[in-house]
Amino acid sequence: MQSDRYGDIADLTRAVRVVTPSGLLVTRPVPHTSTGPSVREMVLGSEGRLGVITEATVHVRRVPERRVILGYLFPTWADGLAAMHDIAAGEAAPSVTRVSDANETAFSFATRREPSALDRLKSTALTTYLRHRRGFDVGAMCLAFIGYEGSPQHVAAERKAVGRIVGRHGGLCIGASPGELYDQKKFDTPYIRDFLLDRGVLGDVSETAAPWSRLTTLYDTVMASAYGAFDELGVRGYIMCHLSHSYHAGACLYFTFAFKPAAADDGLRQYDVVKSAIQQAFMDTGGTLSHHHAVGTEHARWLEEDISAPGVAMLQALFTGVDPGSNLNPGKIV
Repeated sequence: MQSDRYGDIADLTRAVRVVTPSGLLVTRPVPHTSTGPSVREMVLGSEGRLGVITEATVHVRRVPERRVILGYLFPTWADGLAAMHDIAAGEAAPSVTRVSDANETAFSFATRREPSALDRLKSTALTTYLRHRRGFDVGAMCLAFIGYEGSPQHVAAERKAVGRIVGRHGGLCIGASPGELYDQKKFDTPYIRDFLLDRGVLGDVSETAAPWSRLTTLYDTVMASAYGAFDELGVRGYIMCHLSHSYHAGACLYFTFAFKPAAADDGLRQYDVVKSAIQQAFMDTGGTLSHHHAVGTEHARWLEEDISAPGVAMLQALFTGVDPGSNLNPGKIV
């Protein structure tokens, strides 16, 4: 979740030791190498199809002196995206950059812990200020989290640089309390799916990445496709989104959806209609099949659209060459 600053597991894993059908595969723990296509990355992206990792060398860093995640509010989703774009293009390197659309912002406020009387008073005062002094449409505003780590001086400098960018896009810092809530809810929220399933509601996620120039079109297309699928099925549904990771060239958009399936129809078929509409929208608007959840079996049907037929053939040849008996996690990816 802090790969904006530190990189993801593929970046942080320096070497692997892998049991394969043809013997032990070992790569050297070096900071960088230029020895053909990266075997280390092939293994890390293979979803178990090339062997069993028995040992890994992983890069670590010292625990930072200071860590803070601050909450911010933006007038609109467009303002939040523009601010994240400018932050990614700037010199600051936050550890977390996340902004929710209006639907997810409303969801976050609705699922917060039971507020105290003082919390309710503060919330009322903030809402009044946003409406009457800042001109916010509270129904359209978007909640963001930006995290900073390092020495106190480094954190202070980054907060100042990011604060200027946030201000240019009409944003407002609302302090560390929302950030503390984010730190907890990132572990709690995934369990909501099981909670919903127990009550007959289907819910899941789809995530993608695209260049900054395509994010708005991608977002609008996905939302329209999802609501179109709900209408096709004749069900009530909800979809929300957040930007979860920023890069200099683009960002990850992470969608969460849920709906109450029609009792007269098969629930899994209805789920597939909605999930397929979202994934196809990714492909149609220049996004990738998945930013970090990977392919598995559910996403495999779109892989050719993402990496082309020769790309799929290359992967198939790799899997067949390493594991001709298809004993290792068969059917995944391709």
